[in-house]
Amino acid sequence: MHIQEVTVTRVSPLSAFRTALALSLAALAAWILCVTLLYYGLEQFGFWAKLNSIVTGVGGSDVITFGTVLSVASLLGAVTAIAVTILAPLTAVIYNGMVELFGGVVVTLTEGDY
Repeated sequence: MHIQEVTVTRVSPLSAFRTALALSLAALAAWILCVTLLYYGLEQFGFWAKLNSIVTGVGGSDVITFGTVLSVASLLGAVTAIAVTILAPLTAVIYNGMVELFGGVVVTLTEGDY
């Protein structure tokens, strides 16, 4: 069996940005889908009606609606996606700087890996 060691000495910040953007957009879509399914699942059990009746009994109005939940979830997901997309190239730059000091990550490949 042939074994080869490869050292990762540079990560392109542009590649890190593109990869992070694609993955964070996919994660954002999955997040919104999960929140939607969770909202409708809880609605089937009457959770939101009971919660809104408690809020109304205290003197408030129906504050928890599908639009409110989806808006908050979308805002949180978008902020997270933007943060991940911005931090990925910065992480690549930091990694490239650390490689200059300590060397890169050594990856061992066996015959079936490449």
